[in-house]
Amino acid sequence: MVVESRQGWVPFLDRMSLAWVELVLSESLFTADNLYDACELPDALMPDLHARYARVGLPDHPMWASEDDSPVRWYAAPNRLIRRDGLQDQSWIHARGRTTSDLEAIREELPGPWVG
Repeated sequence: MVVESRQGWVPFLDRMSLAWVELVLSESLFTADNLYDACELPDALMPDLHARYARVGLPDHPMWASEDDSPVRWYAAPNRLIRRDGLQDQSWIHARGRTTSDLEAIREELPGPWVG
């Protein structure tokens, strides 16, 4: 599969089923309610992310909006979902909790400059 980006058509995921999983995860992450937040996570907090959250079994794939925000990687813990866009210092992470307390737990475990 390919996706159209600012750089033209770029490889995305190698199977349609993976693309659908990524689409469902992305749509659930950004659902309009108060259970979502985002921050530019400093590299110093990456060990905390890796210690507390398991990498979701999706391969690295490009962020269609920006090559700088690639690859996209997903992480999860019970009732919590995180997407990391890019590998650079201060890369954006997007977080969703199943409940308000789940989202608060993410913010406490990864004390970055949260926007919400």
